[in-house]
Amino acid sequence: MSTVSTVSTVSTVSTVSEDATRSNEAGGRMSAAQAGPDVAALARWMRTWVGDAGQVRGFHNHSVWGTNPATFVDFTSGHQAFSAPATAAFGEVLGRFPDERGLDLWRRMMLFQARTVQDDGQFRHIGFQVGESATSGLIHNMVGCLGLLEGLRHAGHHLSEDERAEVLAAVRRNLDACRVYGGGRPTPDGTVNQEYARVWVKLRYTQLSGDDAFAAELEDDLDALVRLSHVRGVPDDESVGTFRQPTDRADGGILEPAEYYGLMVVPLVLGARRFGRPDLLEEAVGICRHVARSAWVDDAGCTRFHRYWYVRGGTRLLSTTPMLVAGMGLTLYGIDEVLAEVDVPELREFSAACLRTYAHYQSPAGPFVSATGWHHEADVAPSTAWHAHDLMFLSRHALDGGGVDASFWDEVFADHDRQAVILSDRAYWAEDGVHWCILSPYTAGDLSIFGRKDRDTFARSFFAWTDKEPLPGELEYPRPPAFFVADDGIFRVDPSDRPTDVTVVGPVPFRGRLD
Repeated sequence: MSTVSTVSTVSTVSTVSEDATRSNEAGGRMSAAQAGPDVAALARWMRTWVGDAGQVRGFHNHSVWGTNPATFVDFTSGHQAFSAPATAAFGEVLGRFPDERGLDLWRRMMLFQARTVQDDGQFRHIGFQVGESATSGLIHNMVGCLGLLEGLRHAGHHLSEDERAEVLAAVRRNLDACRVYGGGRPTPDGTVNQEYARVWVKLRYTQLSGDDAFAAELEDDLDALVRLSHVRGVPDDESVGTFRQPTDRADGGILEPAEYYGLMVVPLVLGARRFGRPDLLEEAVGICRHVARSAWVDDAGCTRFHRYWYVRGGTRLLSTTPMLVAGMGLTLYGIDEVLAEVDVPELREFSAACLRTYAHYQSPAGPFVSATGWHHEADVAPSTAWHAHDLMFLSRHALDGGGVDASFWDEVFADHDRQAVILSDRAYWAEDGVHWCILSPYTAGDLSIFGRKDRDTFARSFFAWTDKEPLPGELEYPRPPAFFVADDGIFRVDPSDRPTDVTVVGPVPFRGRLD
């Protein structure tokens, strides 16, 4: 008769190391990280997705909309320009702590992003959650530029003069190509976070290049965006939200989701500095208050970003969940920019609370639980793009606080020889070496996705009784873990003894392995 070995868990999130030699070590890591996450572990995980050419591969899960390429019948896991903030993150650490291994990694990432361009001048690989089904769009171009410019700002002195010129030329070429969106300026028909991101790019490009082609536009662009999109009074008179689409002001629509607000806050702060405009800084503070005062506390006692508000006239409707965990980084980066200008205790406390949230939801392998509340793959499958945004914030925050030193690079290039699982009652993510998969427990049957970190596409397997081609052998996951969700918890039922860390998310507890 089988016996059940149980482990002590909490009902919302816990990490269990299934071999006894690891359990104390994992528990110590989590306890030590309560003030904030393990940034080097996150960076190490990000490094495992970087290809030889410098592309950042990944399963591109959008845990705000609940979609991914497979939901659009696209099986791309190649580079996405939305992951470019990782170049800024590695560049900032490299600027403080030079390292030959880190330089090689960062340089490849920078040059791949700069050189991977379509015939129309826009970057390639800008579809994110719809994969290669999308080949145009403003936001992913601009985030690609931001990764290049912020990386150049921190570590450009490590590139040759020709390479620095090449990066700046790539940004200028991309800005010119993106004039197809609104003529290069904010319009009522634009998407606000995207238009603000373009102003951020133009501000940094002007600062770093000495090219004044956009200088005369910058202040007017910021004023236009404030006029077109800002709405005070959500959730209170000290808070400022922005309509995602300015045209929604008349008939009602959503305000920007919380994770996008860093794209608005940073250019407002940069503009306040450049033009001596305290009113722009006050708008940035109001946006940060909007995020902090719209936040909620989940069942684990963790502070969480809200999704977004719906506003029509005097109606204010708040949506909080399902919502991401990974992906808070750009907004928190913006809050840090505000705090560098003015001390707002409320925002300092909010940022500290979010750092504790990261720590609570981080897996030993480095990534965070993607989201909660979806009860499908959006909760468990970690997107490198959202984690790149987190790394951009967390690396800077840790550097400023003394939490990152020269040992960072040793940890980034260390091997992590353990299987990692992020588990819920409806879906789970597993990764082991170059292999990854998204599967359903035996009590669900909708997920059977397999990929490799060194491949640009993934695939799904089908039941043998279908007429579909079998899964390519190179994508087969060696001895994947298997789980059964019973009435009283989740049980591991496969026989593998591979050293494994299981991070559990959701209300159903993990009861351990059936021996």
